[in-house]
Amino acid sequence: MRRVILGCLCLLALPLGALIPQNTASANALAGVTLLSESVADFQLSPALPFTGIAVSGHLPFSAAEASTFSLSAAHKLKFLVLNAGATHSGDADYSAQDFRLGLGFNLGELSAGYSQHLLLESAPTGTHQSWGGDAALAYRGHSYGYEARLLRIGREDTELHLSVSTTIVSGIQAASSYIYTPAGPDGYRFATSIEVTENLLLQSSWQNSPNRFGAGLRFKLQGWDLMYAVRTHPDLRLSHSLDLGYSW
Repeated sequence: MRRVILGCLCLLALPLGALIPQNTASANALAGVTLLSESVADFQLSPALPFTGIAVSGHLPFSAAEASTFSLSAAHKLKFLVLNAGATHSGDADYSAQDFRLGLGFNLGELSAGYSQHLLLESAPTGTHQSWGGDAALAYRGHSYGYEARLLRIGREDTELHLSVSTTIVSGIQAASSYIYTPAGPDGYRFATSIEVTENLLLQSSWQNSPNRFGAGLRFKLQGWDLMYAVRTHPDLRLSHSLDLGYSW
């Protein structure tokens, strides 16, 4: 019973920070601001990423093992088309959820756009539930400035509209801000930074309101491989921990 109660509390707490779960280390470090993302794992949150490769992620929300989440994401480019696919599993024997994703986008230089379709399967002792939702995104990643618009989980109650802008402050240091409109809840604001400490080490951090949460993560990159660990705070709950391991091609 203790496991059921704790798992339910974690699931109920997710909408306090965002209606859409953020299950990767990159997303937790950046508060879901994918305009600064360099991870294939973040195709979970945006179909308009220019990266290709494969990534696995583990997420421990609020340090609760009962709500552990594991994800697999992959993307491959064929000329200007980018095909992405992935799956996410969370929960335990009492409650579990699987999110299967397939998406198609295009990338022409600094401009990217795409659409992904999600199939969400939820299972509980009382039965199972199936639902569909889509993600659409358009992004421009310039050398000095970047812009992004995302409409997430189209057709579901947890739909979100994200509008983001980024700038390069100096070489190796970027900052971005996002406005999030949620019909089912209060609007949100997020601010994120990405600092290239060395050629192989990246420090990313973020803040969001409603509620106030801070995130930070370190990414180590070497010969196509990257490993990232991130933590994220919550004003009422324990730290969340996330880990990404990926390979880019």
